Amino acid sequence: MVTITHDKTTKYSNKMSKNIYAYALVREAIAKNIIEKKLTGNLPSERELCATYEVARSTLRQALGQLENMGLIFRKNRSGWYVCPRKLKYDPMRHASFLQYTTEQGFQPSTVLLSKKQIKPCKEISESLHVDKNTSLTSIKRVRSVDGRAVVVEDLSFSNAHLPEIEKHDLSLSISILLKNTYKHHKVLYDISVESCCLFNPIAQHLNTYDGALGLKVTRIVRDQNGVAFEFDREYWRHDALMIENNAKLDVFIQHLKP
Repeated sequence: MVTITHDKTTKYSNKMSKNIYAYALVREAIAKNIIEKKLTGNLPSERELCATYEVARSTLRQALGQLENMGLIFRKNRSGWYVCPRKLKYDPMRHASFLQYTTEQGFQPSTVLLSKKQIKPCKEISESLHVDKNTSLTSIKRVRSVDGRAVVVEDLSFSNAHLPEIEKHDLSLSISILLKNTYKHHKVLYDISVESCCLFNPIAQHLNTYDGALGLKVTRIVRDQNGVAFEFDREYWRHDALMIENNAKLDVFIQHLKP
């Protein structure tokens, strides 16, 4: 049984403390317990939490929804609420395999290949890879997990002309290592964008979350050292699973403006 501490002198019912609503007090109390490691794993039932904080279920759910948006807790379908595990530090610009940067951080990675097929590119992929709409590309979809928790669905498309017979390889393994060892792409260039999104089915189902859950979409165009695009990636991440980091060396430019 998890014990949740809170100030007994504070009433969490419909009483408000000067512009602070009950759901905000509950949210901050639970967040404090999570940050201080007093609350881990699965949360008590909503009934128990309502009794602890003396609030209605609608108020509690408002607090839980905000904690979910903050990336502190997550829902499992038909299983309740859980404290989010530590986040994967992820550098989208780093040319390293998923296996490498997860194991470096002490995680256990795994991959499930959902599909592998030949496709005709949509307009976005056709324009990004500078190929005709009738060009055949190899497309794969994968689910990648960290410590048994699905965190990202990958939708990857490859130029068959640039990567001949790529479909014959085991594409459940590292694409980065395949590019280096088989296709001799030791240096690549990335065009990348990161934006918030909603995770809709079937992607949401693969990530064990609900239809319409918050997510992060990473779109990446991979080029060889000559600037020729040969790979188009879409990654759909759980928003609570990663922290995006990038180390950049910048030159400071100061422009002197005339008065």
